Amino acid sequence: MPVSLSFRTVRSGGARRRARTLLVVGVVLLVAGALLRATPAPTFAAPRTFATGGGGGGTVTTNATVNLTDAPAFDPNSIATSSGASVAIDLVNTGTYTHTFTLSSAANLTLNRSWTPTALDLFFHQHVPWVNVSVAPGASAWANFTVPANASGTYAFASVVPYQFQAGMGGDFNVTSGAAGAGITLQEQTAASALAFQPAVLQANTTGYPLHISVEVSNLGSIGHTWTLVPQANVNLTSGNFTSYFQAHPPAATVNVPTTPGQVVWANFTIAQAGTYQYLCEIPGHFAAGMVGYLYVGVTPPAVAPPPSTAIVEPILLIGGGTLLGIGVLLTLSASLVGRFPPRAPTAHH
Repeated sequence: MPVSLSFRTVRSGGARRRARTLLVVGVVLLVAGALLRATPAPTFAAPRTFATGGGGGGTVTTNATVNLTDAPAFDPNSIATSSGASVAIDLVNTGTYTHTFTLSSAANLTLNRSWTPTALDLFFHQHVPWVNVSVAPGASAWANFTVPANASGTYAFASVVPYQFQAGMGGDFNVTSGAAGAGITLQEQTAASALAFQPAVLQANTTGYPLHISVEVSNLGSIGHTWTLVPQANVNLTSGNFTSYFQAHPPAATVNVPTTPGQVVWANFTIAQAGTYQYLCEIPGHFAAGMVGYLYVGVTPPAVAPPPSTAIVEPILLIGGGTLLGIGVLLTLSASLVGRFPPRAPTAHH
């Protein structure tokens, strides 16, 4: 009889251990299956798109709407056009304070945010503005003017209401030579998390040459970069030879990208013929790390491979999650039963 009791105790202890093991495994599988089914199928980032511009030639007309806000700020704070263009800007005051749109006639002169309102007024007294429109709260007004035929470069605009410009209410008006027409405007950004241009492919569609292009470059991070364009078509530089190449062939355009996020700089240049033009960052190490892109003028960029399909991945995730859930339920139920009914006592032999 003592032997029989000891046997049942051992069997009962082993069953309890197996039950605990099954229970733990079952719970783990239940959690894993639930998470797997709840987790959406992976998505893949779409390939970077390229900016597209129109063709040169024809009469130049620039229409734009600029919101004057109480931030205070202009939205947008940059406008692009060509020399000789007829410009019509709808100025909409969305705030509760009066603002002005005052456009300098002096090219490539930067307004200093540290200037006092008196110093700002003195600047515009010395450089008579092309436009000086005051807009009352909630009202709108038009700025209509013609850009001089010999104008080229970047012209600053600001609100001259005291301390609004000092608080950030300024912008730039970019003018390119209009000999071949309106030209086009493209946008480029430098990445914050990696040394790269976004997008790394720009496209300019045109019907005539020479083509005047303005690229608005801004910085998503705080590291200095350059946007430098190779002057010759279909030349593919490397990180090891671009310095010597630019010594023999000056860039078609090169600008230092502002290190303050949101600020922009304009790269203005003229393209004489169709082709692929490479652009890069000249800061040591940046080109080698991948900071390079291509401008396709009058030619079609190479096809970009579509993102991988999730049509197969998603059913696998669903089936796998369901299977783990089912196994987890079975193991949990088994754990609740194992050891519940003690084994039959051995029959005594007489």
